[in-house]
Amino acid sequence: MSTRRRRPIIDSTLVSIRRWERFDDYVTLIDALLEDLYGGAAPIAPGGTVVIKPNITANAPSASGGTTHRELVEGLVLAARRWRPGRIVVAEGTGAFGPSHETAFPTGGWREMAARLGVELYNLDAGEHVERPLDKPRYPHPLPLSQLVLEADLFISVPLLKTHVSADYTVALKNSFALTPQATRSEIHRQYLLEEALVDINRVRTPDLILVDGWDGAEGIAGGTDFERPGGARVMLAGTDPVAVDLISRELMGLSMRTRYLEWAIAEGVGCGDRSRITVYGASPQGLCRPFMTPADELLQRMPGLTLMDCDACSGCRVSALAALRRAHAARLTEPLTVVYGGAETDQASEGAVLYVGDCASAHAGEHPSVPGCPPEAEAVHRALLEMGVVCQKCVAAAREALQCLPPEALARLRVTAAGEMVFAGPAFDFYQPHRAVIVGDCSADYARVVRERAPSLGMDPEGDVAFVTGCPATVTDIRRALLGAQGEK
Repeated sequence: MSTRRRRPIIDSTLVSIRRWERFDDYVTLIDALLEDLYGGAAPIAPGGTVVIKPNITANAPSASGGTTHRELVEGLVLAARRWRPGRIVVAEGTGAFGPSHETAFPTGGWREMAARLGVELYNLDAGEHVERPLDKPRYPHPLPLSQLVLEADLFISVPLLKTHVSADYTVALKNSFALTPQATRSEIHRQYLLEEALVDINRVRTPDLILVDGWDGAEGIAGGTDFERPGGARVMLAGTDPVAVDLISRELMGLSMRTRYLEWAIAEGVGCGDRSRITVYGASPQGLCRPFMTPADELLQRMPGLTLMDCDACSGCRVSALAALRRAHAARLTEPLTVVYGGAETDQASEGAVLYVGDCASAHAGEHPSVPGCPPEAEAVHRALLEMGVVCQKCVAAAREALQCLPPEALARLRVTAAGEMVFAGPAFDFYQPHRAVIVGDCSADYARVVRERAPSLGMDPEGDVAFVTGCPATVTDIRRALLGAQGEK
């Protein structure tokens, strides 16, 4: 087992920033940032293991802002060679990689880079995982983590500047999520315990060096596979404290919302949360600030008739509300809707339906519907929206009609979804085992694409096991054909 022999760093709360005006200057900028952090010294002893983890999300191209530019990793490999390591590994895990090392890094030139530079590629989902118990963990279930990363002498994280519908934002702390395997990550999302898991992962293993790809970054909803808005930030920054890097990154994106996992990481001693103690070299965050569109901003654009009232909410209630609305956004609102979360009072008048989310907001709900909880689960918010009748459910009704009188053999391993709703799950269905998925309605096209991309990681055939039935609404006949085994529209 590695001893992780690291040379001491004089100022671990230093964050170095550079304006990134010409993309081809990335090697010069990387060298400048490392010089600021290490003063020319090597951060590890010769012969150590360096693990570099980019952020590759569902094989999205780097131009989307959702995936780390391969060139930055190449620049880091060149820099790391000067430290005379015994091993350099580029490691990442995403559901789109599949379950093995052989199927990983299929696009983007990563395999060609590895062959050219003589470095290893490693699929974190395929590698060995071990559990490292914590005193008073926030995540209440077993949390297996990558043995490779845990034993690395130098763990380098290469995230991006991104907003995120399930976590407010994602930079250094969030980039470590892939240290736990895809099946665990999926379960964490289903449990709505992402923030708790992020804190515990970083308590067990924080990155030793963070280099942030801010050439673009991704704004808006951004989380998962939804990268349609490159941010164009044109900045690169680096540090050795993930909390300090996240704080400065939020300044660069113009974000000020209360995010629980950042607050919890500070409380748990993961990094420095005192802005006055963070030294910034190179350039001023204020001078490089490029305000990013938040997930809430994008939902307001996508959902005519929606009003969001964030009354100083923490990320718990905000994420629950936005996650539920994201499921509903393509299905259309049937009337104007206002969603309120946070404890600050407001007297703003609202037209149409009003829903209060979370204990803080529910205290001011009066006669309006509310979803209590601190925070409530996104599923509870979703159910409240359905009960209020404000989300179109025509495809759900058609899918339920199509399910009637089908033979048992067509139902056993079946999962049917429509308008963000799980319409049916067969008696032998297991989310983490091969099954048949039928996804109904034009509003579910993006979801169908994601399911097909992730199907191989569950041992499923993206075409044969995943059927997408088009229509607005889809017809009962087309849905029944898919349920009986046809592949539907592709």
